[in-house]
Amino acid sequence: MPYETDFYVKSNIIGYTGDLNNNPTVYFKNGNKFGRITQDHGHQDNIGRNKVREYADYDISNVEGRAREYYNGDYQHTSRHAFVPLNGNQNTLNTLAQAINAFPNAKPKYQ
Repeated sequence: MPYETDFYVKSNIIGYTGDLNNNPTVYFKNGNKFGRITQDHGHQDNIGRNKVREYADYDISNVEGRAREYYNGDYQHTSRHAFVPLNGNQNTLNTLAQAINAFPNAKPKYQ
């Protein structure tokens, strides 16, 4: 069953990590809600839509060349790659949006 279809939409994409043309992880945010779609990972249970979380202090920044997500008062997740913000690039947005239909379900570890 598709997970969080009202949240995982093109208009909520804020950027990505990894190689844009090779299954990047796509990051989403709307208000205080945020999440990501992991398209490729060494652990199969970590592929798909991440649990949508909601915290007012959410931030994503690059630390030592890797994306770090901060929320709930501390750093909670460190990516394998640097975060690349969307910055309104429509071609990049269209590429990233393909993950929405390709990965409609929650990650197996959340099911």
